[in-house]
Amino acid sequence: MRLFSNVTTKFSILFVVFSITFSNPAYSVLPDLTATKDERSLANPSYVVGQHWFRKLNGSASVINFPPAYDYLKEALSHILPQTSLYNKMVEMTLLNSTQTNAFVIPGNHLFIYSDIMEMITNEDMLYGLLAHEVAHLDLNHYERQTQHSSEEFNKNLLLIGAGFAAALAGADPDASAALWIGGMANQADGLLTYSRAQEQEADRHGRQYLVEAGLNPQGMNELFNGLAKASIGRPELEFLSSHPLPQTRMADSLSMESPKSILESTHDDDFNYFRATLLTYRATLADDPYQYLAHSVPDAGSDIANFAFALLNYLDQSPKKALTYLTKLSTHNRFTQYLLVSALKADNQDDKALALTRAQLNLAPKDILFSTLYAELTHSKPQERKTPYLYQRKLMWQAYMNYYQGINNIPMALNYKAQFEFSQGKDKQAERLLKRAEKDISLQDKEILKNTQEYFDRIKEVEKNTDIND
Repeated sequence: MRLFSNVTTKFSILFVVFSITFSNPAYSVLPDLTATKDERSLANPSYVVGQHWFRKLNGSASVINFPPAYDYLKEALSHILPQTSLYNKMVEMTLLNSTQTNAFVIPGNHLFIYSDIMEMITNEDMLYGLLAHEVAHLDLNHYERQTQHSSEEFNKNLLLIGAGFAAALAGADPDASAALWIGGMANQADGLLTYSRAQEQEADRHGRQYLVEAGLNPQGMNELFNGLAKASIGRPELEFLSSHPLPQTRMADSLSMESPKSILESTHDDDFNYFRATLLTYRATLADDPYQYLAHSVPDAGSDIANFAFALLNYLDQSPKKALTYLTKLSTHNRFTQYLLVSALKADNQDDKALALTRAQLNLAPKDILFSTLYAELTHSKPQERKTPYLYQRKLMWQAYMNYYQGINNIPMALNYKAQFEFSQGKDKQAERLLKRAEKDISLQDKEILKNTQEYFDRIKEVEKNTDIND
């Protein structure tokens, strides 16, 4: 009852704040959400709005932090994005652990996938069908087209997102904090991410065309909607279908497309199986009996996939020795298993073995961010700077820098990277406090780095202010 009371109180307070804010004529002017061609430019208000809430959501305890899964998803998207008319062929990704079944996009090329939806997605063609459909919403500017006509609608959407975010922050357990302010509360609201049936049909048709042009199987989209429709029989409130209306013509449209041979090799199918197992393992942590849930969701006990899944579950359960026991049973290794193996060895204080495996990976790919940051942590060395636009990779770099500067007792620089990490998760005030602490003892040679960080924060806040984002 106390948790419910806290949520209600915070929701009420935020509702009043937002109501007052948006009743002010100064905030009644709708920004032009298509002001620039580049979907991910700070000159594009649509991106600024989407990036603002993307940062907020990435501060949730429900974000899945397993980098190989993001590597796989990034590669999967790389097959679809070249077929679109998007100017910026990069989509930022967040994987969320939740009992809800959903996936959605928000302005500025941001994609969110919930772990629970992988129960329904059983093969790679279905996943490509999902990705193609969601990318089509971005390519067709559906959110912008839906809200551009009405400043009142746009402001209401910001209110609902912010209110849902406050409710999520009030939740103590991971699934409550993933009440997924945007997917749970706001996603159900009229006009936010609930597209019209005409827009859904348009996204279906464009998505299937992307698949055909990429040499992928468009029947995967048909399988996806068929699986979701079957699942909705026992779950009438299935979240994906509440935000993605299911026109009767979807199945017929899908059946009209030819099915070319996939351009992907069978080894990539294995990567999909490990990706699916990763998300279902995280989903298992929300079940009453995680091990029973995982045994049911990832069958074929004794297979490499199952052993990997149970190793990951034990690792997440802070039992690295048990995780290593499962990993020794693997007959083959890949990026997923090697990253988990190094992480488990490190957690079990077997740094020498972890370092040997990390060096072996870097011999194959010297610029690999996942293993180069692990190498820096294991050797207490300064990580090599890698330029990347993806948040999950930047977080690895920041963590490695924090560890390095803490190791040499350069606390101001450690605070600088900690501030960047916190800012990326929407914790702006906390990030500012960390920079203020760093300023007190920063050396002259490091002062420029701290200045650049502060200028970046100021720029983002100024852009958000000019776009009338108030939270």
